[in-house]
Amino acid sequence: MESWCFVKHKASLLIFMMLLIFMLGWVQGIYIEDERKALLEIKASLHEVSNFFNVENILPTWVDHGKYCDWERIKCNTTSGFVTDLSLGDMFSMETNVQDNFYASDISHVLIWPLNASLFLNFKELRRLDLSFNCIGNTFVSSGLERLSELKKLENLNLSYNFIETNIFPSLSELTSLKILNLTHVNKYNMKPTHDISEFRISENLEVLDVAGNGYYGTLQMQGSQETYKLSRLKTVNMALNHFNESLITTLTTFTSLKTLNLRVNSLSGPFPSQALASFHRLKLLDLSFNNFIGSIPSTIKSLSSLQVVSFTQNALNGSLFNDGFCDLKNLHELDLSDNMFDGNLPTCFSGLSSLKFFDISSNQLTGIIPPSLIVNLTSLEYVDFSYNKFEGSFLFSLFSNHTKLQFFRFKSGNEKIEVETEEPIGWIPMFQLKFLVLSNCIKKRPKGSVVPSFLLYQHELRVLDLSHNSLEGQVPNWLLKNNKNLEVLKLKDNSFRKVIHMRNKSNIQVLDMSGNHITGTIPDNLQSFIPYIRYLNFSSNVLYGVIPTSILDLTKLWILDLSNNKLSGEVPKGLFTNLSTVEIVKLSNNTLYGDVLSGNLSLGSLHILQLDKNCFTGNIGINTSVNSMLLNILDISENHFTGRIPSWMSNMCSYSDYCELIARNNHLDGQFPCGKTTFEFLDISQNSLSGPISSCINLKNMKHLHLGSNRFTGVVPDAFQNLTNVVTLDMSQNYFSGRIPEFVGELSNLRILLLGKNNFIDSIPEKLCQLNKVSLIDISSNFLTGLIPRCLNNITGPKQLAFIQNITDDYGVDPFWSDLLIQYHIGDISQPDSDQFETRDEIHFTTKNNPLSYKGNILDYMSGLDLSSNKLTGEIPEELGMLTHILALNLSHNKLSGPIPISFSDLSQIESLDLSSNSLSGKVPSELIQLTKLEVFNVSYNNLSGRLPEQKAQFGTFSKESYEGNPLLCGAPLENNCMTTPQVSESSTKKDTEKWYDIDNVSFYGSSCSTWFVFMLGFVAILYINPYWRRRWLQFVEECMYTCYYFLYDFVRYGQQVKDTSSHL
Repeated sequence: MESWCFVKHKASLLIFMMLLIFMLGWVQGIYIEDERKALLEIKASLHEVSNFFNVENILPTWVDHGKYCDWERIKCNTTSGFVTDLSLGDMFSMETNVQDNFYASDISHVLIWPLNASLFLNFKELRRLDLSFNCIGNTFVSSGLERLSELKKLENLNLSYNFIETNIFPSLSELTSLKILNLTHVNKYNMKPTHDISEFRISENLEVLDVAGNGYYGTLQMQGSQETYKLSRLKTVNMALNHFNESLITTLTTFTSLKTLNLRVNSLSGPFPSQALASFHRLKLLDLSFNNFIGSIPSTIKSLSSLQVVSFTQNALNGSLFNDGFCDLKNLHELDLSDNMFDGNLPTCFSGLSSLKFFDISSNQLTGIIPPSLIVNLTSLEYVDFSYNKFEGSFLFSLFSNHTKLQFFRFKSGNEKIEVETEEPIGWIPMFQLKFLVLSNCIKKRPKGSVVPSFLLYQHELRVLDLSHNSLEGQVPNWLLKNNKNLEVLKLKDNSFRKVIHMRNKSNIQVLDMSGNHITGTIPDNLQSFIPYIRYLNFSSNVLYGVIPTSILDLTKLWILDLSNNKLSGEVPKGLFTNLSTVEIVKLSNNTLYGDVLSGNLSLGSLHILQLDKNCFTGNIGINTSVNSMLLNILDISENHFTGRIPSWMSNMCSYSDYCELIARNNHLDGQFPCGKTTFEFLDISQNSLSGPISSCINLKNMKHLHLGSNRFTGVVPDAFQNLTNVVTLDMSQNYFSGRIPEFVGELSNLRILLLGKNNFIDSIPEKLCQLNKVSLIDISSNFLTGLIPRCLNNITGPKQLAFIQNITDDYGVDPFWSDLLIQYHIGDISQPDSDQFETRDEIHFTTKNNPLSYKGNILDYMSGLDLSSNKLTGEIPEELGMLTHILALNLSHNKLSGPIPISFSDLSQIESLDLSSNSLSGKVPSELIQLTKLEVFNVSYNNLSGRLPEQKAQFGTFSKESYEGNPLLCGAPLENNCMTTPQVSESSTKKDTEKWYDIDNVSFYGSSCSTWFVFMLGFVAILYINPYWRRRWLQFVEECMYTCYYFLYDFVRYGQQVKDTSSHL
């Protein structure tokens, strides 16, 4: 019976189990089918964006048949068959194609991937979801991102490098199962303040949080009560490139499990937060670089004994390194203290950091010698940078001879007190194989000339070599290319290499800079055979002659070409701007090239910078037929012989950039300047024959430097110039502008140089010019200005910061070729051009010391002058001008000024040129002016000055009589007029000081006058008495005068009476 029941129940149980298995299989099949449909919907949503990026047949294995677990970018659970990993990152190759990446960021509204977040709800076992480097936008959040909390197994979510600009934190707070969250650059590379991270609640499961590069601010908060902070598993926090301040560090102290903390490039400031960091006993990586911390690093940092990587670069930390506790951090692998203000000697105890691989102390103020023991003992070193300090003595490079791991060494010297000795001891052989070596301005100078370091003969793995600024002599070391097959960057700038360029072996070189040497001969015409991969080629500032070979057009990978400052001649090869589709920068300045280089139908390819200045190019400028030429950011055709009108395409350059420069100075261009959409930042069309009024349609929004001088422009200053709110230089001199100087000129608050001289401006000087408190040069000479000099000009206090260091804002460097080193060692891109190589320098003309001179570039930051000469100004010179203590040149000559020379001019302590000539000034030349020790030119000629000249002391001993001529009442050396005063020894000192040779005795003056008059009258009476004829003629004359007066009065009275009678009858 029992057996029968057991069999009966066993059968039921078996049926139940079979039914359960069937139902589970049926449900699983439904789920699997749902996953398949969701995957295909995801693929379908990619269609529009993939077409834009020209990505054909995207996800080809995703088809509506077969097992989707075999599809690309998918991983499944081997047991259940459900999707556990979706790797959908970089669907459009944005990560590898940098140009497309930035292009997409500019027009992201066209490229948004309309991905629906709710599609991922079908993947119940999903553990990892990677959507990085795509074009995902706000629709992803609004379509149900918070509902992903239903995926209880989701641990890893990567949304980095997308365009989600909306606040994502409320939705992400619901995803409590996450262990890894990556939001790096999630919001379109936005570096402005965006969202408060305090709205994000960290779950106790989160271990890795990466929110770098989003402009976030605020502090981190945990979910739940304060007690949950103790349960936090957070180990890695990357909050770099945001706007967090120092209050963030205080809240981070509660996350005691942290091992990695990256806060680089934020708004952290104040003293170093040693107390806040003391709780991070497990911390291995600490990056506080590119912030604003100040003061010294306390020795308590040694309590962070687990630290392996420390980076404090680019702060304002100072003090000595002796007491900073670094010597106790025995686990240190990387130490970066560069770009601070540490001083004193380098501690020898650093030699105990035996695990140190990365050591960067560049750009500080460290002094003394570099301890040899420090170098010898740190045998694990791979990266060393000692550049830009104040080290002294001789540093033996052979100290590294036994460092088998050394790959990177950089030493750029900023002073002459330190030299790197590469040749001692003679014959030393290195055990290292360098990949990156920079020895710039530091190799020891030798009496017979410096040589290329001999230890380089043993190097065969170099990829970057920079030996610039060392006065190295001899032939160009071509063996460097032969020995190092992987050499990609070779910089030999500013040495003394001579003779011709010999290229015998094919190389992989991509950056070659041999500028600033004495290389002669012609450019090899077979460059393609030897440097086929060249991207940056710089032969500038040598003695190369001949023509530019047409074979240069075969360098199909070339980005940057600089052949400036040579003796090249002939025409530019046709196709240089078009055949080289990759070239972005061409600089041919200061040669003797000629031809109609810009005539006809132009096509400027993909050029960003074209500099043709200081050559002999001719012809009219043609029509631009290339759409790509709108990429042109800088065009310099100055100092050539171009003729005709400026074409309209020049006013429509730079369509894809806010930074734009056009320099067409000193040509033969005529007509009017055309209207256009370009927002120039630098526009120089001076020294041409352009005419007519200035068009109001010129876009002035971004203008900083505007040069219109030496043309034939007419009319008044246009009202559109009120929009020059950013202008630094305004040059309208030597034209035919008329009317009043507009009041709004005084409201251009950033103006540093104002040149309005040699025009036809009338009326008085506007007092609003006194508001230009940043201005350093004002020239309104040679106009028709009248009235008084404004007393308020003393408000012009002069510039307080540099403004004329013009660096290109766009990044035109060659991309880093050594990506592995870049990632490992955070190396900056050495392939970038030098900061001043393509610099546009402001150039102005200003008369000082009686010479019309040209001033260019950085010198303008130190020039200061005021020129009001050759006008019709009247009145006295204001005493207040003596308060312009920064001024170097003051010219008030050729006006109608009167009154004395202000004694306050003795306060012009920096003045070098003072011209007050050709006025009506009176009084003496103040003796106090002797205090002007820097005065080189002084001119008060042709005035009404009088009295004794100042003693010939200091600078006044150098002035000739021409400085005082035209003042007949002046006396004393160097004039020939001697002062007539005869000093009396018995007189008091007070009387001696006050008596002058021209003082008049009134009693003597009136007595002598009366005596002279009495003698004259007595002589006249005597003549009449002696000579009867003259006496008779005199009496007749008196009688005739009496009758004449009588009849005149009689006729006058009678005529008046007749007029009165006539009017009464009427």
